[in-house]
Amino acid sequence: MDPGGRVNLGGRCGGDLTMESAPIDLVQSALVTALVVATPILLVALVVGLITALLQAATQVQDQAVSAVPKLLACGLTLVVLAGWMVSKLVTFAQAMFSGGVY
Repeated sequence: MDPGGRVNLGGRCGGDLTMESAPIDLVQSALVTALVVATPILLVALVVGLITALLQAATQVQDQAVSAVPKLLACGLTLVVLAGWMVSKLVTFAQAMFSGGVY
């Protein structure tokens, strides 16, 4: 730490981070990582939900289980297919946090 209160935590832009901005950058990185990891499952649920809603409106079937089961199956399949990528992103983020750098 220099007299100006700066500590080099390896920020995203290559600049020094002050001690006051480090927690904000850590939280920001955590939220962005969570959003990136959750987005594929959320998009699959959205698309399957819209398709199911259109089919329910066309056939006039208004059962809640009809919309829940396809979403569960699609989200489960997405989770199985993308689990390796999701774990890789989370492990990379955790390693960056524990090494003292900002992801």
